[in-house]
Amino acid sequence: MKKRISLLLCLTLLLTLTACGNTVSTETTVIATAAPGQTEPTQAEALPEGGVYTVSTPDEFIAAIGSDRTIHVSGGTFDLFTARSYGGDTGNEKCDWEEVSDGSQLVIHEVKNLTITGDGKVATEIVTQPRYAQVLAFQNCENIALDSFTAGHTPETGSCVGGVVYLDGCTGVSIRDVGLYGCGVIGVDTQNCRDVTIANSDIYECSYQGVNFQDSTGIRVANCRFYDLGKKEDWGADGVFLLGNCSDVRVSDCEIYDNRVDSFIVSTSVDQVVFQNNTFWDNDLQNCALNTFGNFVTLDGNTFDGVIARWFGEDCGAVDIDGNTITEDDLRGIARDDMVPEETVEPTSVTVKNADEFLAAIAPNAEIIVDAKEIDLSTAKDYGGGPQKYYRWQDNFDGSGLVITGVKNLTIRSKDGKTEAHTICAVPRYADVLSFSGCENIVLSGFTAGHTQEPGACTGGVLNFENCMNVTVNDCGMYGCGILGVNAESCTQITLRKCDIYECSYGGVSMTDTTGIILEGCTFRDLGGNNLQFIGCSDVTVDGEALSGSYYNGR
Repeated sequence: MKKRISLLLCLTLLLTLTACGNTVSTETTVIATAAPGQTEPTQAEALPEGGVYTVSTPDEFIAAIGSDRTIHVSGGTFDLFTARSYGGDTGNEKCDWEEVSDGSQLVIHEVKNLTITGDGKVATEIVTQPRYAQVLAFQNCENIALDSFTAGHTPETGSCVGGVVYLDGCTGVSIRDVGLYGCGVIGVDTQNCRDVTIANSDIYECSYQGVNFQDSTGIRVANCRFYDLGKKEDWGADGVFLLGNCSDVRVSDCEIYDNRVDSFIVSTSVDQVVFQNNTFWDNDLQNCALNTFGNFVTLDGNTFDGVIARWFGEDCGAVDIDGNTITEDDLRGIARDDMVPEETVEPTSVTVKNADEFLAAIAPNAEIIVDAKEIDLSTAKDYGGGPQKYYRWQDNFDGSGLVITGVKNLTIRSKDGKTEAHTICAVPRYADVLSFSGCENIVLSGFTAGHTQEPGACTGGVLNFENCMNVTVNDCGMYGCGILGVNAESCTQITLRKCDIYECSYGGVSMTDTTGIILEGCTFRDLGGNNLQFIGCSDVTVDGEALSGSYYNGR
């Protein structure tokens, strides 16, 4: 007993000296201890407010959550899913496990002046396993700082419902020098927040958006990189930046590259939203660059490189720093000499005899010469597999269709120009045979394309082009089963010469929101619908005759 009293007196003296001195560190390592009769604690005891806490386990992290403190997460992977309290009582009134479809997510709430920091983006990683869970969620918090770590979900990248950092009703949030990755639908998601800064951070591999700002004001995003968004999804991400009912938002000096997205910027009912000095390059743009409804966003000093078939969605636009309307011609003319250079690819010419050789030859500045009676894409070794650098397999009801993406200067032709002697085909009736997305300067010549099965009902077409520029199809045959011989959406400059389109279920050629269309000497026979259909197209010429408006021809 005397030894215990003496020990307590010494501890009291030490604490008194610590409080009076200026040279003693306040850093504390949190260690969970077992309760009487237990070998391991089921939860960590919450700690008093104030101080700096270094933690090395999820339980120590949970115990340290509170106001007026810094939590230093030591290096390594930090899996919240492994916490002893996971899904139960945290023992800390400032955080709870909230049930989601496939597990639980940790929600930190009503906390002020909290910093969570790691040893760097490479050294420290905070993760969770449930795909429906947010990795880090904050509700009604104030003055939160996240710094020097990476966060994401532990499963393989792909479909998720939960995001990475979620902020609801928070004020004064700083996110700096972090990496936020998928699988996670959104890198940073704010709802009803004020004064949020994201700086010097990487947001990548997320499924739906890079950032989503809703009902928020005072947002700053600076010197960040957004890349590989939507690359693991066949359909791509919705956008890099999504904003709804927001004001006073500035995105500056960011790099946006190598994403597969529907749009770069999607905004509704915003005010004072400025994108300044950002660079966009080598993106696979599925729809249009800007979907801006209500008040337009302001663009100043941004640069764009890569195929952009459509700048604006319907009834959308943008203004410059002085409030003047920016036209598509203004944006189309933007170029900068110090852009990140494109990958240098030497011109190649490859003769192919099967599907695997065909796929391996797909690249920029390439000529693929078909020297085979039939190339059945469905027989490829990686058929239906994950995306490659210049193509992906798009899942359909009865199989996968080939989509060639982001390629410039590609020619596919037969060896001898004998159209009927060389066929490129695929089995699934719900898949397009050859599809191109975000490609530029494409030439197809001297072969036939269609489905391998007998003519009949199909849902997939033969040739499909989305957001492509400068496409020429010469002396090709397109046959059913296939609903359409050629389909094009949101493209610029498409030329069809001396093509034979026959036995397709719905029609011959259908183009939507496309400009610069030329058809010369094409034949249409045994079709199930219109030979030609143009909707929302401009600058259309068929056999020397200029067409305007929507056009349907059932010859």
